[in-house]
Amino acid sequence: MKVVVPLGDIDEIRRSQHALINPAITIILRMGAGGHGVPPLGTPDGRVRYKFASFWNRNHTQKALQRAVNNYHAMLEVEKKERAESALRAHSSSVRGGGKVQVKAPEDTAAVPVKFQAFVKEEVLVGIYNDVFPGTPEQFLNLLLADDSTYTNEYRSARKDKNLNIEPWHTAEEYDGQVREIKFRSICNSPMCPPDTAVTEWQHVVLSPDKKMLVFETVQQPHDVPFGSYFEVHCRWRLEAKEETSSVIDIRVGVHFKKWCLMQSKIKAGAIDEYKKEVEVMLEVASSYLKSHSSSTSRGDTDNNSASLPSIPEDISS
Repeated sequence: MKVVVPLGDIDEIRRSQHALINPAITIILRMGAGGHGVPPLGTPDGRVRYKFASFWNRNHTQKALQRAVNNYHAMLEVEKKERAESALRAHSSSVRGGGKVQVKAPEDTAAVPVKFQAFVKEEVLVGIYNDVFPGTPEQFLNLLLADDSTYTNEYRSARKDKNLNIEPWHTAEEYDGQVREIKFRSICNSPMCPPDTAVTEWQHVVLSPDKKMLVFETVQQPHDVPFGSYFEVHCRWRLEAKEETSSVIDIRVGVHFKKWCLMQSKIKAGAIDEYKKEVEVMLEVASSYLKSHSSSTSRGDTDNNSASLPSIPEDISS
C-alpha cells in the first residue's frame, strides 16, 4: 500500500518495532492532519500515526526523514522572511514620502548613524557590463532618472513594453536615497512563457555627497511567467566619475530565489540573458538621450533639472 505524507504534516518521527522483532519507523502527524491513503493508527492524544517497516537500514532512513523535515521547516522560515522583505520593499516604493525623512535621535546622546537595509541581494549579483559611459553620475540622475524625464518611457517603448506606469521618487525610512515603483507589461521571448507578462520593478538610487558616484538598483518581479512568484531579478548599476563628461559604469545582475523550485539554473540563465538584452537597449537609448538633451540644454538648465527629483540624502550605504 502507498501512503504519501506531506512533510508539513509530520509532527514527530520515532524508531519502533513491527511484530516485536522487525525494525520500523512510526511517523506521528500534527493534530488535525491525516487521511493519506490508508487507515491510520490511533494514539491516546488523538494524533494520527503511521508505521513503516521492512527497512534495509532503519537508522539511516530515520535520520534522512528527520533531516528532510528539518530542511522543510527551515525553508518555510526563509520563505516567511523573503515575503516580509518583498512586502517591505513594495510598501516603501509605493508609499510616497513628504520630503526628507527626519530620523529622531535621543536628545541626550550624539547623533547615531542610521543603518539602512540593503535593497538588493549582493550575493547573487554577477558582472555583465563594465565600460565608459558618456555622462557623469549627476547627469545620469538629473537627465535619465528625474520624474520629468522621458528616458524610461523611450527605452521601454524601444523594447515594445506596454502599459507603463511610473510612480514619483520619494524617500523611505528603510532605505538610503530615493525609491520608486514602476509597472509595465513586457514581451516574453522564452517558449516556456506566455507572449507577455506583467512586471513590477522597484527602483532605488543614491548619489554621493561629491556627486562623483551614483548607485542605481532595481528589483524586477515578473507575475505571469512559470514560477514567477518564486524569484526576483536584482540589478545594480554603479557609475563613478572618470572625467568631466564621462564615467565608468559597472552593471551587475542576478536572480534571487525566494523559495526553491524546479529548473532554477534554467530560470537563472534565461533571466540573466534577457536582462543583458535589456541593458543593451537601455544604454543605447541613454546615450542618444544624453546627446540630444545636452546639446539643447545649457549647463545651468541641466542643474535645474535636479529640482524634478526629490532631494537625495548624500550617502552611499557600504
